[in-house]
Amino acid sequence: MHVKLSDFLARLVPEAKLELKIDAGSTVEEFIALLTERFGDEFCRAIVDRNGNLHADIAIVLNNKFIPPQQITEHTIFQKSYLSIIPIAGGG
Repeated sequence: MHVKLSDFLARLVPEAKLELKIDAGSTVEEFIALLTERFGDEFCRAIVDRNGNLHADIAIVLNNKFIPPQQITEHTIFQKSYLSIIPIAGGG
């Protein structure tokens, strides 16, 4: 599984681009849980809230397709998948 972390998320892990092995048929939600366990509290707080829900300012892109936060339980990841976690910048 190919993972790319952007912006400040990349500074919270050893490498911004990762190659990770996953269980066949894992969902995006399960994979995010794996990442938060692997990279610790600061990374976890950066992407999910206290209830374990993805922050509204985090975008998930799986194989070049945006995955809405409410659909992360529905999308399956495979070993050759590409997943990007992108903080959405606000402005005014």
